[in-house]
Amino acid sequence: MKILLVVSSYLPNLGGLQSVTSALAQELAKQGHDVRVLTQRYPRALPAREMVNDIPVERLLFLVPRLEALRAGRVDLFFAALFYFPVSLARMTWLLWRWKPEVVNLHFVGAPAIFVLLAARLFGFPLVVSLHGDDVEGLPHRDSFQRRVLIRILRRAVRVTACSGYLLKKACEIEPLCQTKGTVIYNGIDLDRIADPVAPVRRNVFVLMACARLVPKKGFDVLLAALAQLPKSRAFTLHLIGDGPERCALESATQRLGVTEAVKFFGWLERTAIVREMQTCDLFLIPSRQEPFGMVALEAMAAGKPILATCVGGLPEVLADADALLVPPEDVNALARGIQEMQARLAADPSFGARNRAVAARFSLSRMVEAYARVYTECLGQP
Repeated sequence: MKILLVVSSYLPNLGGLQSVTSALAQELAKQGHDVRVLTQRYPRALPAREMVNDIPVERLLFLVPRLEALRAGRVDLFFAALFYFPVSLARMTWLLWRWKPEVVNLHFVGAPAIFVLLAARLFGFPLVVSLHGDDVEGLPHRDSFQRRVLIRILRRAVRVTACSGYLLKKACEIEPLCQTKGTVIYNGIDLDRIADPVAPVRRNVFVLMACARLVPKKGFDVLLAALAQLPKSRAFTLHLIGDGPERCALESATQRLGVTEAVKFFGWLERTAIVREMQTCDLFLIPSRQEPFGMVALEAMAAGKPILATCVGGLPEVLADADALLVPPEDVNALARGIQEMQARLAADPSFGARNRAVAARFSLSRMVEAYARVYTECLGQP
């Protein structure tokens, strides 16, 4: 089967979307499918064409001329989009005409969406739209043009997938047709990439870990406030992995809250280094305000770690039956109590969390790929 994956951002850029789509592309290719990736050329220094993990990747500048750019004083961006919009559309049309994919799968309704929508009307290929989070959750912050594009591409799609039941429900509220053509495909993880849980280490310091982009929706400001409420008699340290626009504010908050010595900012790490840190922590924390799925929760479970998370988005689905505790979002007191409760559980049973590796197997990479392949097969021949 010829499958074209259209992704808003792809490797070498890093993130949950990039991890999921690159794993999907590679596994589909291993199964004998002819897979190509079309993505945004950002940063601009990336090559227009290259092979990434044996997958042909083509990058275009998906720019749309918008009056908002002129109002914001970005005359350069407006005229660049005025030039590149027809150029990128023509190149995408040429790719589709030359290669003739049997299925086109748009992952994340972002910059390429309007181009895919126009091409679908021209070529009539079966279109699968896969929702990953902020493309749906961020709708209230989008302008009318972006809202119209999302609604129209959901209507045009033969099938719509979402990475959690929570996200699919949100999509149905935006476009009711998603109820009949929507399906949940949970993100998957390669368990072989994460070693078996290591034996518990006896130490005097309780090691907490959190990993995500440092942005407001991840709730790290709430986490730091919760740490400040922990009894001073209990020795703990937080390993905070990630970077982003909130880093300076969070570093300042540690000083204001008096927890500077207890928090270590690691910045971005390679995935192997993140997994290594997971293996050495006692408790993994996800204090998010929003979390459509929670890929990092899968990785922590696969590492055999207990998890304390907020009850938001897709996390209750991912953590069902796991050694985990869910607390309300933005509740400093509940988060502080949760840390103490999980510490007490681990003191009573050092192996608490080890069974999470078996729970994570429900979200295996093979299951995810099988689900997508099944959706593609069902779409064959449909306009």
